[in-house]
Amino acid sequence: MYDVFIPIETYRKLVKKCIEFLKSFVIILYIYFIFFMKKNFFSDNIDFFARWRDNEEAQKFFSYLQEWHNTIFLTWKAWTGKSTLIQDTISFFKNENKYPIVLWSTWISALNIGWQTVHSFFSLEIDDVYYKDIQYYLKDKSQKKYKLKKSKIELLIQSPFVIIDEISMLSSNVLDSIDFLMRFYLALYTKNKVLARIPFGWKKMIFVGDVYQLPPVKTEKRIGKFSEIYDSERFFDSNVFKKLVKDDLWKAVILKKNYRQWNDNKFWEILDSIRSMWITKENIDLLNKQKRNSKILEDSILLCTHRNKVDIENQTKLNSLPWDEKIFESQTIWDFPNYLKRADDTLILKKWAKVMMLCNDKAWFWVNWSIGEVTWFDEWIIFVNINWKVYTVWQNVWENKNITIDENWKINENIVWYFVQYPIKLAYATTIHKSQWMTFDTCRLDISHIFTWWQAYTALSRAKSLAWISLSWDIKIQHLYFDKKIIDFVKKYLN
Repeated sequence: MYDVFIPIETYRKLVKKCIEFLKSFVIILYIYFIFFMKKNFFSDNIDFFARWRDNEEAQKFFSYLQEWHNTIFLTWKAWTGKSTLIQDTISFFKNENKYPIVLWSTWISALNIGWQTVHSFFSLEIDDVYYKDIQYYLKDKSQKKYKLKKSKIELLIQSPFVIIDEISMLSSNVLDSIDFLMRFYLALYTKNKVLARIPFGWKKMIFVGDVYQLPPVKTEKRIGKFSEIYDSERFFDSNVFKKLVKDDLWKAVILKKNYRQWNDNKFWEILDSIRSMWITKENIDLLNKQKRNSKILEDSILLCTHRNKVDIENQTKLNSLPWDEKIFESQTIWDFPNYLKRADDTLILKKWAKVMMLCNDKAWFWVNWSIGEVTWFDEWIIFVNINWKVYTVWQNVWENKNITIDENWKINENIVWYFVQYPIKLAYATTIHKSQWMTFDTCRLDISHIFTWWQAYTALSRAKSLAWISLSWDIKIQHLYFDKKIIDFVKKYLN
C-alpha cells in the first residue's frame, strides 16, 4: 500500500467548491421557502381599524376608499405615517382577495413595495410623452409603442383602485397620458363608450404625495415642448386634474398626526411654519444654533446634495477602520435590471462599519432604513447591532412580480426574477434625494450646494428632534422658499 499525497492547494479548492455548492443550495432553499411557504408563516392579516383607530384622517381615508368612486388625494405634513397607512391598505384589500394596482413615479420609491413605475406599467418609457400624440400610435397596428398588454387591461378592469405614489414627482404631461390610456382601453374592453369621457375611465384613483417634497425633473427638452401647453410641470396643472376639480370628482385627505417629532413641539412648529411660509427670524436663529452641534458625533449620517460627496464620505470612513474588509457578492437569478437593484452588487464591509438596513425584517426586529453597526461576519451571515441588540442578518431575496388574471378572472402573482444580496449598505452618508423616505435619530446636514428649493426642508424633516441635528452651514431664508405654484395650490385646495 502506498500513501497518496494530495497537495494542500487541492484541498483548499475542494473546500471552496463545497462552500460555493452549499451556499447556492441554501439560497435555493431560501427562495423556495419565500415563494411557496411564506403565506403559511408570514400572514399579512392586519387589524387596520385597531392600528388607526385614534387617527381621524386615516379613518376618513378608509371611508372614502369604500364609499367614494372617484379620485382621492392623500397628503400629509412631515412624517404622519403615510407609508405605513398605504402598506396597511394594500394588505387589507389583498386579504379580501382584491388586488389594487400600486404604481410609483420613480424607480426608487417603487422598490419599497415591489410594484412598478407608472412608465413601466403604461409603456410610456422615458419619453416626454404628450397624450395627443399617443392616439396616432394606437391607431397604427404596426406600432407597439404605448400598447398595453391584455393582461394589464384585465388587471385595470378587475382592480378596486389604482394607487400612484409620490405624485408630486409626476409631471402634468405624464398624468394626462395615463388618463388617456385608461379611458381608451377601459372603454374599448368593457364596450362602454361613456368611460372614454370620464377621467381615468371611471376607475378609482389614489394620488399619494406631498407637494412640498420632490418636484418633477425638469429638462430643457421638456420645457421647450410643453411650456406653452401647461402652466407648469406639476401634476395639478394637468388637464385631467383640472377636470377633476371642475367637476368635483376628487377629495383630499390630509394626515396631520405626527409620529416622528412628537416629543419636540418646537421643531414641529418650525417645520410647519416653513410649509406655511410663515418662517420667522427667530426660527431661523433656532435652526442655526445647531451649526456644528457638539452633541452630534462625526459618524452620524451625513445628508448632502450630491452623490460624489456621499461616496467619498462612505469610503473614507470605511477606510479609517483598522480591521480587515470582507467582500460579499450578490447573485442575480434570471434578468434583474441593474437600476432596480436596491443593494450593491459588491458589498464591502469591515467590523464596526456603520450600516443601513434595506428592508423590513419579517419579525420586525428592524425596519427599512434602520441604522446599526457590523459586529461580526463570516461566509454566510452578518451580525448587526441595532439599538444595542445584535441581530443575525441573512441574504435577502428581492423579487419582481408580474400580476396577471387568468380565464377565470383569478389574479395570479408570478415572480419573474430574483436579486439576492445582504440587505445592507454603508450609512455614513446619503443624498437628501434618497433620504426622503428615512428617519434619523441623529444626522449631519450639508446644505452648502443646495440647487432647488425643497432640499433644505426635506433634509430637516428627516430628523426626530432639532437637538440632534448638526448643520455644517448656516440656513438662510432663501433656502426655505417654496415654489409659488405650491403655495397657491395649498391655499386654494388644501386649507
